[in-house]
Amino acid sequence: MAKKSRAGRVGTVKRSVTISDATDQAAHALVGDRGFSALVNQALEHELRRQRVFELLARLDEKYGPLTSEQIQEGEEAWRRLNE
Repeated sequence: MAKKSRAGRVGTVKRSVTISDATDQAAHALVGDRGFSALVNQALEHELRRQRVFELLARLDEKYGPLTSEQIQEGEEAWRRLNE
């Protein structure tokens, strides 16, 4: 568990992870020797947010039922318009 600093901010913890050689090489090419921890932290934060979205979607499916094909198509079209 992360320890809080005196200022009340969450500190850091040191963890050991095992990753594939290919992943290590790609990460190193992206961030070099000094940015690996920040990259891993960002990736974990992203995955945790993603999991919370999936949990929300599951609860919404339970409450309202799954989206129709028409609703999915409308959402995809709106997404494309936002990204033009």
